[in-house]
Amino acid sequence: MKAKILFLFIATSIFVACNQGSQKTNNEQVKNEITQNPNLKLQIYYFHATHRCPTCNSIEANIKQVLESNFKNEIEQGIINFTVLNVEDAENKNLAEKFQATGAALHLVDIENGTEKDNDLTKYAFSYSRKQPDVFLKGMNDTINYFIK
Repeated sequence: MKAKILFLFIATSIFVACNQGSQKTNNEQVKNEITQNPNLKLQIYYFHATHRCPTCNSIEANIKQVLESNFKNEIEQGIINFTVLNVEDAENKNLAEKFQATGAALHLVDIENGTEKDNDLTKYAFSYSRKQPDVFLKGMNDTINYFIK
């Protein structure tokens, strides 16, 4: 019984920590990037709350590492756009609702002929980013390559 209570407490603590966040990006700015950039093939959103757990921080850091190491040209050419959004900021409310992000969430939006297809990789990110970063980095690299080719 004590083990169940302890597990429930830990699980709740992690959930609360992960559903809190920190950076600001204007929701209108993101919408304009998608509609006005004809080169854009992949929009990556990382949502977070004001207060973040170590896993939440690792997801953002690892995505940035993959992009800076392997996709610098694609970012400069506007093929890939990476946006970090705090779900607690009022200006991000509509976008957070669109992707049902109430805390930490990772979405890769494939854009083809003006049509957006959402790919929610939140579970994958939480499973691998912190404890198996090499798996996460390779998986993200392969996934991004798939969407931009």
